[in-house]
Amino acid sequence: MGRARRSDGPVIDIHCHRECAPAADLMREAQLAAGKVALGHGNAVTRKVNERQLATIRPKMDLLDIRVADMDAMGVDVQAVAIAVYQYYYWSDAELGAKVARIMNEELVESTAEYGERFLPLGTVPLQDTDAAVQELRHLVQQLGMRGIEIGTHVEGEEISAARLDPFWAEVEQLSAVVVIHTQGATHADRLQGHNFVNIIGHAFEATLAQAHLIFDGVLERHPELKIVVVHGGGYLPAYPGRIDHGWRAREDVSEGVPHLPSEYLRRFYFDTMVFGADQLRFLVDRYGADHVLLGTDYPYDMGDDDPLALLGKADGLTQHQIDQISGGNAARLLGMG
Repeated sequence: MGRARRSDGPVIDIHCHRECAPAADLMREAQLAAGKVALGHGNAVTRKVNERQLATIRPKMDLLDIRVADMDAMGVDVQAVAIAVYQYYYWSDAELGAKVARIMNEELVESTAEYGERFLPLGTVPLQDTDAAVQELRHLVQQLGMRGIEIGTHVEGEEISAARLDPFWAEVEQLSAVVVIHTQGATHADRLQGHNFVNIIGHAFEATLAQAHLIFDGVLERHPELKIVVVHGGGYLPAYPGRIDHGWRAREDVSEGVPHLPSEYLRRFYFDTMVFGADQLRFLVDRYGADHVLLGTDYPYDMGDDDPLALLGKADGLTQHQIDQISGGNAARLLGMG
């Protein structure tokens, strides 16, 4: 089958990245001083491939004209574009983190505004400091007009479900901002050396663990109106919910503080189409509903999908209504577009 076609409205990519050059320049010395190197994971072969990939994608990261041409070729009308994940900078101190988040948010809004409605920028916040994260969230939503943010799956090893971050989640809920959760490497990198395991296995595992913590640490129970999109198809947890439900029924240390079945909370998340297999995409639609699946590409990386509408076309039995929802309708609804 060929590409699926949306019958009405724009095709929206919820999962794509752009590097903020001014922030990168500012943080380079601090990054080196802190011993943080973006390509440091993996063996020598993996690092070499990563370095070569970054050289290849640099024009796609930097030059929006090239990006727009690629979007046209892919059949994507709008990118909900976020910073590259190595620019979370959670390792920096609170003052520097807040400063660089402000630079990135304002630069992203300014640069993409030149292209009309082709881009919808997603912001970033310094999660290493709760007050600073709340203040930047308010600024980017209320002053810059952003409709959502992208965050990592952990804050230098601390869970995004940590109790100190509850005011942040409360503010996200209050502002009705969309949160896109995107992994940044893996916290068990010592077991993921070589074969790009940090990416092909580690990213999916980190997404799985972050969702589990948000469920079992009560974030979704306390904040039921959160709109959270988990990229890479949500990782492994959406495909294996029976185990967490069984544990909830069998053990009080699993069900403590979780009044409903874990899978009921899992259904509140949204997942993107970055699963590479039509059967897995169809599973997400059947299990969680077409209204909880959004088109994503991971542009411009080699682990991305440069023909996302073709994957929709290969998923047997999708109705035109479901295709319309996945390819843009759901993103438009969540982000308040139109």
